[in-house]
Amino acid sequence: MKTQVIQLDAHDDVISVCDRMSWTKSPRILLVFPHRARILTRTLDLLRLKRRSAALGAQLAVVTRSSETRAMCVSLGLQVFSTSTSAQRADWGESPSLSLPQRRARRPDLRQMRESLRPRLPRWQSSFVFRFLFFALGLVAVAAILLLFIPTAAIELTPLTTTQNLTLTVRASPDVSAVNVAGSLPANSQSATVTGSQTIPASGMMTVAYGYAAGSVRFENLTESVVGIPAGTVVRTLTSPPVRFATLEDIVLPAGVGEWLDVAVQALEAGPDGNLPAGAITAIEGGLGASLSVTNLLPLTGGTETSVPFAMESDRLTLQGFLLEDLAEECESDLLALLPAGALYFPDTLTAQALTQTFFPAENQPGGTLSLTMELECTGQYASPDDLDSLALAVLDASLPEGFAPLDESVILEHGDISIVEEAVEWEITVERPLRAQVDPAAAALLVIGLGPEDALSRLGDNLPLAAPPVVTIAPGWWPRLPFVPFRITILLIGN
Repeated sequence: MKTQVIQLDAHDDVISVCDRMSWTKSPRILLVFPHRARILTRTLDLLRLKRRSAALGAQLAVVTRSSETRAMCVSLGLQVFSTSTSAQRADWGESPSLSLPQRRARRPDLRQMRESLRPRLPRWQSSFVFRFLFFALGLVAVAAILLLFIPTAAIELTPLTTTQNLTLTVRASPDVSAVNVAGSLPANSQSATVTGSQTIPASGMMTVAYGYAAGSVRFENLTESVVGIPAGTVVRTLTSPPVRFATLEDIVLPAGVGEWLDVAVQALEAGPDGNLPAGAITAIEGGLGASLSVTNLLPLTGGTETSVPFAMESDRLTLQGFLLEDLAEECESDLLALLPAGALYFPDTLTAQALTQTFFPAENQPGGTLSLTMELECTGQYASPDDLDSLALAVLDASLPEGFAPLDESVILEHGDISIVEEAVEWEITVERPLRAQVDPAAAALLVIGLGPEDALSRLGDNLPLAAPPVVTIAPGWWPRLPFVPFRITILLIGN
């Protein structure tokens, strides 16, 4: 039943306790008095608390160690307990009452009581002959126990060992998600990325512009004002495309229509296209064209061209092939280093893809050599060692001979030639592991209990698969037979 426990403090009085009891909703209220604190020492105080609990419809009990308080509670019909735990477990149906001390009863005579209860033995049980016979039977029983438990035996058994081997065709594919005992397993992928560069001589020749045409042009003033002509002023022909020249110095053209000055110019682009006849320059670029006229009175010469080496398209393809082959080998080597130990790599599944490649010089640019920098990613497939071991163990376990068990967890795998068949990898695998005949030590001990050494050897050899004759040792050495109880026989399996 639910009990509301109220822990009283040393400063509590009747009013504060009644107030705390008012908040209680439980059918039982347990007041726990503080140890060695004198509170509510009057019977009237306890009576008021009892009436308050009755008004609340609850049953009141007290936990205290004070004998004075306990006596007042009993006189008022209140339950009194020593601990809160015992109070919550107890039934408060009946109120305790003070028990008066009783006079101690006289201690009974135990010896007399034993004598009165002890049955009297018959005369024949107390006779010397009867006791001697029972003593002799006890000696025989002890001797029999010694005969059973003194001798021990140790038997060394060497179970038969053999080799289990199988050959099966294995198929690995990325579409397979789990190892199948029929010979299928997943083909995992591994990628690696390498970067390299290579340079070869350019095999082609091309003609390129070399020298810049130069000369002088004459500017004529068309106005009555002074006109400044800065260096870099561009003059050109009216052809399409135009041939452009730039002035090489700053000049100031005097005021007056018809005033003129000659100024040196140079072609903006090299090559023979800048070689022009007299009178070819007729236009000025920019705002000066409205104030000035221009022309070259003499031919403009000096533009030349020359032959230089450059990389042909065949050079680019050759260099790309060389670098791709070298990087593919390096990438495959890096890929193999990333594979788990014992993994089976499938070389024919290797694919390579150039992520980036940069030629220098660029296409159609002159240069005596051609360089290529390439970033290559290669991807190959492999069978994980865990999948290979799982497949080998599953196949071997499926054909395990009866009465044999694996000697250990080691499995020897030999792989045949790998080929690609219908987008999957196929090859033959030979699996092998050592087996040992299962010998139950408990059953072996039951075969030879109580037998002589020769009979024990014969029975063990006839009933157990052994690779060598058993060795039986009995202690003490003169004992003629093996123990009659199995737990006194120790079976040692050689080769464990």
